[in-house]
Amino acid sequence: MQKSLMAALLGALLVVPFAAQAEGSYVGVGVGQSEYRGIPTYGKLTETGVSLSYGVQMDKNFDIEGGYINFGKAKGAVTVAGDANKLSLESQAVYLAAIGKLSVAEGLTAYGKLGAAVAYTKANTTDTIAGVTTALSDSKTKLTPVIGVGLSYQFTKEISGLVDYTYFDKISDGSLKMSMWSLGLRYHF
Repeated sequence: MQKSLMAALLGALLVVPFAAQAEGSYVGVGVGQSEYRGIPTYGKLTETGVSLSYGVQMDKNFDIEGGYINFGKAKGAVTVAGDANKLSLESQAVYLAAIGKLSVAEGLTAYGKLGAAVAYTKANTTDTIAGVTTALSDSKTKLTPVIGVGLSYQFTKEISGLVDYTYFDKISDGSLKMSMWSLGLRYHF
């Protein structure tokens, strides 16, 4: 996970000089709460997530955005009738989305996001039944739709803040789904 985060940060640093030449583009960073849902026995688990993005304004109502989200490593434990189960999940995704924008008030914009993501998820489980412990590990990479909504506020010509909700459907086999509420900042070139 640290290697992929470092690769994403390095990629963002390499894009910045080129982005500075692109009028109407932006880079963004966000942090918030991610939620793993649809986990049999556990229901949902939450963790802190981070995001990086790069977008290009096509016109005043439409952007194209690419990004990376690390949903964090969520852990859970359940004991039923003396048998214990521990689970850890970590997931990350890269996405490409179209963003439709609508000005609500001076400096305040509402937006919707629709696109696709490639999500990588790794799960580790440890089961202890009648004193015998077994460990399993599995990972999955999957193409999934991305849907999001948010509000952004333009503080200055270069800096805007945003509140964002992004949903990723079925990031793994079964019913595992991801979402993330985040607060973020964008720097506009």
